Amino acid sequence: MRARRLATALVLVVAFAASGLLATAAGASDSVLPPSARKNLVAIFNKKVKPFGLRITRAALVNPAQERDAKGTHLAIYVEPTGEYTPQDYIDGTVDVSKVFLPYVFTRWKRLKSFDVCQEPRPAVDDRPTPAPETQVYATRAGSKLVDWKTVDVATMIQTSREQAAATGTNGDVKFSLFVAKHLQITPAYQEVAGTAATTTPTSPTVHDYG
Repeated sequence: MRARRLATALVLVVAFAASGLLATAAGASDSVLPPSARKNLVAIFNKKVKPFGLRITRAALVNPAQERDAKGTHLAIYVEPTGEYTPQDYIDGTVDVSKVFLPYVFTRWKRLKSFDVCQEPRPAVDDRPTPAPETQVYATRAGSKLVDWKTVDVATMIQTSREQAAATGTNGDVKFSLFVAKHLQITPAYQEVAGTAATTTPTSPTVHDYG
């Protein structure tokens, strides 16, 4: 009887140990990439952008074909103002909103290769499901390290974007880029921080709804 009890206890110990290892493995798998579903990404980040008067509209982990994919390595986030949002807010947001995500996303998810965040127009200006962004900040893991996120300002981001564009071939993958819509570039808010001669990405990035 005692031997049987010992055998039963041993089986239980092994079972618990195995379940613990499986849980650890699952946790490790979950930690290397962000979730692909919008609702899960909103749960993580919506509270972080809310203080800026923004909400997340679209969010996805995507593959190179820009399809939502649990094994994708690019994280795309779109945010939209929930109320009044001035040109100054958009310009400031290129830094402040980006710092909500960078370098955090690369620190948290080790297999994530690239990230971008777009600030969308106010719904009163453009209420389409996939409007052209007002700003976009894009960074690869290496590109995120090109700026000091504790001290970065708009001018530094513009300069880094221009340098990376010049250093990247026509078909190459830029490491860091900043896009600001043309109508924002001609505002005093932008010109004060960037200088009237400074320009960023010349064309608006392609937008996706991700399903």
